[in-house]
Amino acid sequence: MVGTPAAGQRARCWTVERRVGLLGRVPPFARLPPAAIRGVAALFRPRGVPRGGFVFHEGEPASAGNVAAEGRIKIVRETGAGRQVILRLINPGEPFGLSGGWGAATYPASARALDDAVVLQLPAREFTRLLAIHPELALAVIEDLGARLREAEARILDLETEGAEARLARALLRLAGRAPAGAAPASIALTRQDFADLTGTTLSTASRTLAACHRRGIVAAPRERVTILDRAALAAIAAGP
Repeated sequence: MVGTPAAGQRARCWTVERRVGLLGRVPPFARLPPAAIRGVAALFRPRGVPRGGFVFHEGEPASAGNVAAEGRIKIVRETGAGRQVILRLINPGEPFGLSGGWGAATYPASARALDDAVVLQLPAREFTRLLAIHPELALAVIEDLGARLREAEARILDLETEGAEARLARALLRLAGRAPAGAAPASIALTRQDFADLTGTTLSTASRTLAACHRRGIVAAPRERVTILDRAALAAIAAGP
């Protein structure tokens, strides 16, 4: 999808100073000394992506590493049967699509904007050069890849051993993150289809499960948003039988 003028305007607001501020909080770049972060920030190029637009497609040359600056990105793959599966949801401040820095020829999955988004992109050749001259960056990337592998293994185990209700409850808790005492109820903006794709179930099953939780007062679930009302009850469902 071609970027819109509004998307381009948002991207132009991401000056080098704003990029420095973001990258200083983003693993793995936060490991770099301040002077190096400023140099890296100058290499990133902001790109506006409208809601529903693709940052990259599965099988395309892995030309850049990415950091989400605004909006959420979903990482998706299609099964042999043509069904879409969401592998990860990327929030602002999270890196994704770093495979080009490790010499991968193509992206192993597609990245699509869930919201109007801005993505900071670092050419793969520059990322490879940075890994060679900053061993602390390379180590941080390895640690991040290890965490992603453990997350993927946990999701595979869920798909093989847990029912749809438990999978959906775990996904909601994971997306909501930890809530401090007295915090407002966590609200998650996702369509029913996105929930189905994220939990490896069908649209009808995801809709039916959310409706049941809504009737029980565990969540409030209008069409494209879910608000967690009873975190303890949701955690009990996530724990399984």
